[in-house]
Amino acid sequence: MLLKKIVYTHLIPISIALIVTVFISKIFNEHNFELQINPHTVKAFTYVDRFYADRIDNQFAFSFALKRKIPIILGSSELTSDHLEALPKHFFKTEHSFSLGHAGFQSLAMLSSLAANRPLIKNSKLTIILSPGWFEKQYSSGTSLNSFFEFCPPNYLYQINQDKLLDADTKSHIQNYIRANYDKISSPNAVIRIMGRKSVSQETSFMNWPYDFFDNKEIQFMEQVDFRLISQKTILNALVKQPTDDYYFHNRKVNWDSLMDDSKNQFKRISNNNSLSVENSYYSEWLKNKPKKKLEYVEGKFNQELNDFYALVNFLKVNQCKAQFVIMPLNAKAHENLSVLKPTINCIHQALLDANFNVLDLFTPNVESYEDGILEDIMHPYNLGWYKIDKFILDNFNDDK
Repeated sequence: MLLKKIVYTHLIPISIALIVTVFISKIFNEHNFELQINPHTVKAFTYVDRFYADRIDNQFAFSFALKRKIPIILGSSELTSDHLEALPKHFFKTEHSFSLGHAGFQSLAMLSSLAANRPLIKNSKLTIILSPGWFEKQYSSGTSLNSFFEFCPPNYLYQINQDKLLDADTKSHIQNYIRANYDKISSPNAVIRIMGRKSVSQETSFMNWPYDFFDNKEIQFMEQVDFRLISQKTILNALVKQPTDDYYFHNRKVNWDSLMDDSKNQFKRISNNNSLSVENSYYSEWLKNKPKKKLEYVEGKFNQELNDFYALVNFLKVNQCKAQFVIMPLNAKAHENLSVLKPTINCIHQALLDANFNVLDLFTPNVESYEDGILEDIMHPYNLGWYKIDKFILDNFNDDK
C-alpha cells in the first residue's frame, strides 16, 4: 500500500511536472527570460497591494526597497485609501517610500514576506501598522490561507524553506501554519508537502522518509528548470552582491499644525450628517439606524493573531531591523465596548517596548479622548491620522539627524 501511495502521490505528479516544466523552460530560454536589475523601473513602484504569481517585478521592488533602506510601510486595507493626500505614497512623493499590503495582510503574512527577504532586512526601515480589530474574535484566528499565499507565493515559500540562516523559531512558526492548514491547500507542491510534515514525531519519521526523498528530488529538479520557483533566491543573490548606496531620507520641513488643522476642518465638512464622527456617505450606507459594533475579547493563549504578532516581533528583533509600529485607533463613537481590547493592546505595547521598537499608540477606548477626524470611518485613517503617521515616519527615519 505504501508503494502504491508513493506512485500515485509522487511518481505520477513528478512525471507530469517533468513534461510541463521542460516545456516552460524551453519557452524561457527561447525568450532569454532572465532577471533584469533595473532600478529605474523599480523606483516607479511606490505601492504594491500583493505579490502575483505571474510576475516578479513587484517582488523585486520590495526587495530593492529593503536593500536600499527606503522607508517601507506594511499595512492592510488602510493602504488602499488612494483618495487621501496624506497617504504615504502621496505625501512622500518628493522623497521616496514603499508601501505593501491590502485587506487581510496580518501579522503572519507580514512575517512570511519579510522572512523570504531575510538577507536584506538588517537595518531596514519598516513601519508596521497594526489594526486592533485583528486581535478581536472575528479575526483573532490569524491570517487567512488566501492572504498568506498572496504575500508568500511559491518562490517565497521555497526561499524560506531552503534558507539555512533563517532563525528556527520563525521557520517553525511558518511550518506550523502550513501544517495546520495543509488539508485546505489544493494541489500542494513539493515545498509545501515537505513543510507540511516537518513537525511529525520521531516515531513516524521513518514512515515519512520515502515521501521526503521524492519531494526533495522533485524540488532539486524544479530548481533546474523552473525559474519562477527560484526567482526570489535569484533576486536575493543579485541584490546581496550588488553594491548599492543606502537611500538618503531627507527630513523635509513640514508645518504639521497647519496640515492637521486643515484636515480637521475638512473632516467637519464631510461628516456633518451624524454624531459618530464618520464620513457622511459611509454613515448613510453602513451605520444609520444600526446598533454600534460590539467586540469580543480573546484570551492571549487562544489568540492566534497575537501569537503571530509575537513571532513577527521576535523575527524583527533577531534580524536587527529598524522597525517601528503604529497601533491604530478604532472609532470610539461607533463601537460599544472598545475597553475589552485594552488588555490585548497593553500586551502588544509592552512586547514592542521590551523589543526596543518605537510605538505610535493611537488607540483609545474612551469617547472623551477620541479625536474626531483621525479616522474616516470606524477603522481607516483620514488625512489627520495619516499625517500623524507620516510625522512618526519622518521623525524617526530621516537621515538628517
